[in-house]
Amino acid sequence: GGRRMFSGLMPAMVTPFDERGELDLGATEAVVERFIEAGVSGISPLGSTGEATHLTFEERKRFAEEVVRIVGGRVPLVVGVGTSGTRETIELARHAERAGADAALVVSPSYWKVGEEALFRHFATVAGSVGIPVVIYNLPMLTGVDLSPPLIARIAAECPNVGGLKDTVTEYFHTVGVLQEVKAERPNFTVLSGWEDLILPALLAGADGSICAFANVAPELFVELVRSAKNGDLDRAAELHRRVLKLVTLGAH
Repeated sequence: GGRRMFSGLMPAMVTPFDERGELDLGATEAVVERFIEAGVSGISPLGSTGEATHLTFEERKRFAEEVVRIVGGRVPLVVGVGTSGTRETIELARHAERAGADAALVVSPSYWKVGEEALFRHFATVAGSVGIPVVIYNLPMLTGVDLSPPLIARIAAECPNVGGLKDTVTEYFHTVGVLQEVKAERPNFTVLSGWEDLILPALLAGADGSICAFANVAPELFVELVRSAKNGDLDRAAELHRRVLKLVTLGAH
């Protein structure tokens, strides 16, 4: 895949399993077709929602290959390759590239708590190991590591192959800080919101879209939310945003 701008709404795709706990490829095909029918701008398998941390490397590789095959180039694929070690992440990123992914989603390493210099080196090394763009993934709630806006700005400035950020933060001003620090220097650096309730506020601050989990349940709702916000139809966007908030609160109880 060429160096495409990743924006719009991309579901954080579930990994379907059958009753025996094996990858269910029939269900995988159904999920992908549903997304494409709903008009998604891309698909992001093997992230947190895809339960990648519970899969073996062989399962991760096989699933990446199958999703690439099923999608057949119809939409960009941002494949999760994150692990807690740099060497393993490189192995998965190179595999995703060979398999035909359009970008690799790299979550912060989360077992050892290392400083910003080591985090920088991790992302820079992974990005330097592949030809496809890397999207860094900030998920402090699950990783215990919060990538600061200055760190993200440094990665954006020094790693041309890092094309964007998925910011799954409860703190709205974190995303705003990233937008203010990064967009002036690199306007094409993609900032994607992770939590559903912050998609519209992030877009209003200048973000490019979202990779989110609830799009597995209601892809059309999220596709239209992002589309209406980007088209400047803010009355419609606000109405859809309120529907999203209702959906997310239902999910929380």
